[in-house]
Amino acid sequence: MSTQAVPPPDESLLARAARRRTGDRLAAAEDEVRRLLDVGLELMRENPGDSPRIADIVRRAGVSNDAFYRAFRSKDDLMAAIADDGSRRLVDYLRHQRDKQSDPAAQVEAVARGVLAQAGDREVAVATRAVLRNVGRAPRSGGGALEVRSRIADLLEPALTALGSPDPVRDALMASCGMFALMEQFLWEEREPDEADVDHLVGWVTAAAGR
Repeated sequence: MSTQAVPPPDESLLARAARRRTGDRLAAAEDEVRRLLDVGLELMRENPGDSPRIADIVRRAGVSNDAFYRAFRSKDDLMAAIADDGSRRLVDYLRHQRDKQSDPAAQVEAVARGVLAQAGDREVAVATRAVLRNVGRAPRSGGGALEVRSRIADLLEPALTALGSPDPVRDALMASCGMFALMEQFLWEEREPDEADVDHLVGWVTAAAGR
């Protein structure tokens, strides 16, 4: 089924042609930006200790320097966009895992497992370390650690409310920060969290909520 917008019945042919052209340009720009994001992450995975060069990114993405600078003011902007894209995907995944559970304690566990999995899966861990290294050089912007922790806190708040937390907003933020910090600890140690680590984290969070 087509998702193209239906033109107004009184739209002129000139306006309709202009709208189609604008839509085509927008779709092409979105495709270029997606390729830049994907290639930037790919290069970071291949050389996790190095920051990829713009020349290498545009060459592999098959776009021009002009196309890059139309989308991003600098490489730091691209790194921030890669981090934001990854954090939104992570939060979407965590929300999906949480929503498969009905018990609030199980919801907390689902979120905790999803966060710690960023350090537990080798391929994901390599990419996450590379992104954190590069975004650390970028100015604070959307997708940074502060935003991710706030988004995860928003996911935890309803479950902590149901568990009887007297201050679910603060408890959710503290729980999110604790989960994220523990994930980073395992990540930089290049150590995989085990079931005892997950259980201890979930027990700590639910105990703080008054379970």
